[in-house]
Amino acid sequence: MSEISKLLSLASEDLETAEFLHNSQRYRSCISRAYYAMYYIAQALLLSEGIETSTHRGVIKLINLHFVKTGRISPNISKLLSDVYDLRQSGDYSTNFVADEMVANRAITDAKTFVSEIKMIML
Repeated sequence: MSEISKLLSLASEDLETAEFLHNSQRYRSCISRAYYAMYYIAQALLLSEGIETSTHRGVIKLINLHFVKTGRISPNISKLLSDVYDLRQSGDYSTNFVADEMVANRAITDAKTFVSEIKMIML
């Protein structure tokens, strides 16, 4: 299995896991998995163009540089990745962050939109 295929599989698995966690009212973990679904598919997209990075901020920066600035991805789609990244950071590292159903719903919706858009680009 190629690295891109592995990343696509991880993205799909994490999106399913996010939904499972949401249904189990594990909202912090749901947000994290929703973000990782986005992160993995973004990495797959970059790798499909021969672009590699190992950092989360690097993925966001390179998506913006190679896909948003060239018009291949809408800035609104890229913003979804940044927004859910910020939610994940807060959920994972801030004890004051309140992860409720509404925030988790937003993360899953944003992740589904992002994953769908990236898949269309990769076809």
